Amino acid sequence: MKIWKFIAGTILSLAMLGSCGNEVETVVPVIDGELAFAASSDQLRSDGADAVTFAVSVIDAEGTVHDVTEHAEIYLTYEKAPLTSNVFTTDMEGEYIFYAVYGLQVSQDIVITAINDVPELPADPQEDNVSFRHRMLLVQHTGATCSNCPRMMESLRTLSQDESYNGLYHHVASHSYNGGEADAAYSEAARDLSMAYNLTGMYPMLTFNLTSTSAGTGLSEIKAQIDQLKKDKAPVGIAAAVKQSGDDILVNVEVKAADANSYRLAAWLLEDGIYSLQSGMSESWHNTHDNALRYAAGKVSQLSFVGEKLGELKAGEKAGKVFVLPVEESWVADNCEVLILVTAADANGNYDVVNSALCQVGETVVYDYK
Repeated sequence: MKIWKFIAGTILSLAMLGSCGNEVETVVPVIDGELAFAASSDQLRSDGADAVTFAVSVIDAEGTVHDVTEHAEIYLTYEKAPLTSNVFTTDMEGEYIFYAVYGLQVSQDIVITAINDVPELPADPQEDNVSFRHRMLLVQHTGATCSNCPRMMESLRTLSQDESYNGLYHHVASHSYNGGEADAAYSEAARDLSMAYNLTGMYPMLTFNLTSTSAGTGLSEIKAQIDQLKKDKAPVGIAAAVKQSGDDILVNVEVKAADANSYRLAAWLLEDGIYSLQSGMSESWHNTHDNALRYAAGKVSQLSFVGEKLGELKAGEKAGKVFVLPVEESWVADNCEVLILVTAADANGNYDVVNSALCQVGETVVYDYK
């Protein structure tokens, strides 16, 4: 494979300097800098129609990004010829590994998973409606070895029993305070989420959506923050279907925009009923942990959870994605559920959660109209 990468780079460089007869072709200058290779998604349906789009860019010494996709070559590993375009479709399920060549530079590999066992979305009961209920994201940053965390657990339990508040949010328990065998609910996804919020050593902590943080553990403080962030309507609605396929959870998501904006999409795997002795516990239920974050699909990087790009949507327009969530051997798939998060750009181009939906494995959720 490395030999072919070298040959491909050499051929591309020669092609840039080649000629046809006596007429010299336009020479494309090779830009020096760091080569970046990206894909619009790491999954697609193996139906021959769904597509992944690749982009190749170079970041020069001044930090300027140059799109060089049309001058690069994109290869499927073990294939001698490059793709004929930067768009990939397939009708065969499996994993596909790609790399890009620009000049004499060869990119990192990108792995794309093609899926044929996609769960079917529910029908939209109100095609012309764009008035959606809004639910924010509450993340409880905690751990079984955190002796102060039961105070937050008590407040959240009481909040979940309050009918005037429990329909305004979805709750995630992110067990990132210490790890290993002491906390059965700990996960790498929770660790990364804590790092993204820069919460090292600050437990218990409750965050709202992806940008708002509150150190208060009291019920009145939590309600006050929810009152401040709740919305009468959501700018986007969510429909989803979730099923188990082997060792994976497959998630098919569709969103419909009420407001024109640039949107992103993420899917988090949560697990209920995890038993782990809770430090500082005073009630037996403190030792059973629900809504524990296991896996986060749609991460832009280790420190960014804003989701995969859906792009610009007009009011009433729909878009969707399919996610594959791996289930580790120690997790109980029957106790899992999927939280879907939609983020949108503000005036400064920063993304935050604008709506969420929860779907059980083997079930579907329809657009939640007001």
